[in-house]
Amino acid sequence: MRVVVIVGYPGVPWENDWVKASGHAAEVVRLSNTDELTWPQVTGAPYLAQDPDDPRHYQIKTFSWRPSRIFGRVSHAMMARRYRQAVRYIAGRYGPVDVVHAHFYWAHYLVAMKRELGVPYVVTEHHTSWQGHWTEPPPSPLGIKRARELYAGAATVITVCNSLLEKIGSYGLTGNFEVIHNPVDASGFALPDAARLDPGRDTVEFVSVARLAPAKGFDVLIDAFAAASRDDPRLRLTIVGDGRERAKLEEQAARLRVADVITFAGRRPRTEIARLLSVSDAFVLASRAENLTVAVLEAWCAGLPVITTDVGGHGEVMEPHLGHLVPSEDTAALADALRAVAAAPQAYDRHRIAVEARKKYAPEAVGAELERIYRSAVAGHEAGSV
Repeated sequence: MRVVVIVGYPGVPWENDWVKASGHAAEVVRLSNTDELTWPQVTGAPYLAQDPDDPRHYQIKTFSWRPSRIFGRVSHAMMARRYRQAVRYIAGRYGPVDVVHAHFYWAHYLVAMKRELGVPYVVTEHHTSWQGHWTEPPPSPLGIKRARELYAGAATVITVCNSLLEKIGSYGLTGNFEVIHNPVDASGFALPDAARLDPGRDTVEFVSVARLAPAKGFDVLIDAFAAASRDDPRLRLTIVGDGRERAKLEEQAARLRVADVITFAGRRPRTEIARLLSVSDAFVLASRAENLTVAVLEAWCAGLPVITTDVGGHGEVMEPHLGHLVPSEDTAALADALRAVAAAPQAYDRHRIAVEARKKYAPEAVGAELERIYRSAVAGHEAGSV
């Protein structure tokens, strides 16, 4: 079985993990969107370039031409045509394409692809905009219209949590939906011992990983951390990520006199994030809006207890031995959870947390679900063609 996986954010860990999960289900040819081609161009297809180290990985040159709604629709139609041409090229080189798998509701180009090429498609939906929070504006009327058509024609629409499925349903959108949690490739994470790494250390290290944007609630986290650290001076916090809120958050930390115990580490490669997780005592994320954030799942795969908010799918996967769930925007509750974990970080069985998470979220586990979905897509398409 051959599947074309279309990647909108090449290099982002969560998309790479979905590609790896697909690779456990089928032969995968990957199309990665890019503004500029950086690999050798494909002869006869100037919008495609081939990875010199992976012959089944291609860049596809995209463009966004949106000075007005009309021109935006024109650019959408032109890009959809380019995707169809790319899939035709792949089919001509490697053999028939059985399924196309893309992410997010803006993959509307799949509708015409199915109609013109006769290839069924699968969509993974995990865009936070469906949660309708002020930090993540909901889809536009045009986006909802396209999502309606996209979902209705999909062999399967995968949502990463039940909360997201319910939110999509509240818009009156229908389709063949299934819930599958995000995969996490933990191959680069050290498997921890049951005990804390360094029981003699005189600090308690918290780590948080996310882009520095209002949806992630770092302003709430810093307020809570300042309150908790006044009671327990052992607390330390490393914030990994960057974004437009960074200067504002650094000023907040200075104003609350915790700049000396909060480190803004900026963006870090996944290998460095894995190292930071391995030397920390707990993970914390104060999100205002999420579906099922990969950062929480990665922390569990590294064996860390997690403190996070009751948004999106977090409540669906949290259990008492995995950490604490607190109300979003509740600074006092978050500070109490920080104090509770700091009081007894050794109470969490890091080895158990990591083993359970890796079994549940491993690419091969998600890949087994994708294989079933892909085969069902092919069978349904063949039955409909009879």
